[in-house]
Amino acid sequence: MVNQSPILRRIATVCVTFCALLLNAAALAGESPYAVGNTTRFIHDETRGYDATGGVPGGVRTLITEIWYPVDHSAITANSKHATYGDYVFGDREMHRRMMTATTFFHLTTTSVREGVTQAQIDNAIDDLFSRPRNSYVEAPLTAGTKPLPVVVMTHGDAGSRYNMETTCEYLAAHGYIVIAPEHTGNSPYAMTGRDPALDKVSGDEQLRAKMQAVLPLLDKDGSYGDPATYGQSYTPLGEEGFTPKGYAQLNAALMQRVNDLRATLKELESLNNQSKFSDRIDMDRIGLMGRSFGGATTLAGLMLEDRFKAGMAVVPPSIPDPRSSLPPEVLRPAGEESAMLSRNGRYALGELRKPTLLLSGGEDALIMGIAKQLAISSETLPRPDNRHPILRQAFEQADVPALFGVLDNANHGSLGVAGPYWWPQLKPNRFPQFFAADKSYTLIEPALAHRIQSEKALAFFDYFVKGDETSKGRLVSNQYVEAGLHWEHRNL
Repeated sequence: MVNQSPILRRIATVCVTFCALLLNAAALAGESPYAVGNTTRFIHDETRGYDATGGVPGGVRTLITEIWYPVDHSAITANSKHATYGDYVFGDREMHRRMMTATTFFHLTTTSVREGVTQAQIDNAIDDLFSRPRNSYVEAPLTAGTKPLPVVVMTHGDAGSRYNMETTCEYLAAHGYIVIAPEHTGNSPYAMTGRDPALDKVSGDEQLRAKMQAVLPLLDKDGSYGDPATYGQSYTPLGEEGFTPKGYAQLNAALMQRVNDLRATLKELESLNNQSKFSDRIDMDRIGLMGRSFGGATTLAGLMLEDRFKAGMAVVPPSIPDPRSSLPPEVLRPAGEESAMLSRNGRYALGELRKPTLLLSGGEDALIMGIAKQLAISSETLPRPDNRHPILRQAFEQADVPALFGVLDNANHGSLGVAGPYWWPQLKPNRFPQFFAADKSYTLIEPALAHRIQSEKALAFFDYFVKGDETSKGRLVSNQYVEAGLHWEHRNL
C-alpha cells in the first residue's frame, strides 16, 4: 500500500465527512416533510441587566439565539446557503478553535482524545468542523401557507451553547416545528454578544449602545464575554461554594435567570409573530420546552413557573434531593417571591412533575449519578444498579400528570449532546469504567443511534402533547429501542 501524504489524507477525510453529511441530509430530505432553515438573532431584554448572576447588573440582557424552522423542499435551490458550524461563531476561525479547545463540553485536546491521536489530527478535525455543513439552510424561506406552526424552546446546559441539541432541533423543524434556542449569557462559553449588529458603531442602535456602555469594556477583541478561567463563563451554577447554603442560593439564582431568559424568548416569539418572516405563523398557544443537563433542570423549572409551556423534555437533568429542610431559614425565599427550588412554602422544581414531562437519562452518566451519590440523604435517594436515577424515578412514580421515563444503557453525560463525541467519534474515547463496577468497562453507545432515539422520542412527545396529535401516541409509548438499551416507561397517558 502506498502511503498518503498528510495533505492527501486530510483531503480524503474531508471528502468522506462531507459525502457522509450530504447522504445524511439527503436521507433527512427524503424522510422528512420539510427541509430546514435557520437564522441567528439577538434578543434584548431591557427589563434586566446584562448578567446580574455573574455580577454585571447594568446594561441590557442580551441573548444570542438560533431559530430552526420548516422550509419547503422545493424552495431549496443550488443558490441556497448551507449552514456550517463556523456560522455559530460568526465565521471567526480563532473563536471556533478557542471554543473547541478551551471549553470542557466541546474539548478536543491531546488529553481528551484516544491514545495515538496526534496534534495534527486534532488541528485538522477542528478546521474541518468549521466548514462542515449542517442540515439547515441560512435564511431559507419559511414553508408556504397560513397555518401557525407549533414551537419548541431549547435551553442548553452548563457551559453549553445554543447548538447543544442541534440534531433534535433540526429534526423537529423538519417535521413542522419552529425551534428557538437562546444562549444563557454568562453560563455559555465566550458568549459573542459583541457581534450584535445593534452594537455596531456606524449602523447600530445608538440608544442600545448607550445603555451598554458599562458592558462594552467587558467584551474582548472577538466580542466575547466571560472568564477564560471558567471556560468563558462569568458564573457556574453552584459558584465556588458547592452544595452549601450559599451554593444553593447561587444555583437558584442561576435557574431563575434562565427561566427569565425563557420568558424573554417567548416575548421575542411574540414580536416575530407580529412583524418578520414568521408573521402570523407562530402558534403561541402550542409551545413546548426541552433542555439537556442544567438545561434539563431549567426545563423542569420552566414547566413549574411558566404557564405558557405546555409540556417539556428534560434530558440528563441533575438529580438533586430537596435541600430545604437542611438549609438555614434565611436562605429560603419568602412567600410571594418566585423561586425554582428554595421557596419556603412552595414547590420544588427538581423533584416533582407538574405538566406532561419526558425524562431521558444515561445509564452510565457518572456526572449525574455522582452528584446523586454525594447528596443522597437516604437509601431511597442513593443510586443503585437497579435504580440509577432515584430522584428522577421518584418524581416519575409520584407524578399525577402524564410522564415518561427513559434510561439509555451505555450512554454517558455527553452521549445526547452535540459536542466532541458526536462530531469526532473516531478521535474521542469510547471505552470507560462502569459506574457501579470500576474494574469493568463499557463501550459507549454509537452517537448517531443515541441522537436518533432522542430525536424520535422528542418528536412523538411534542406531537402528542403540543400538537395534540393522537396518532403519535403509538410512537411515543413504543419500546422499539429495547435492543439498543433503552428502558422506557410511561404513566398517566
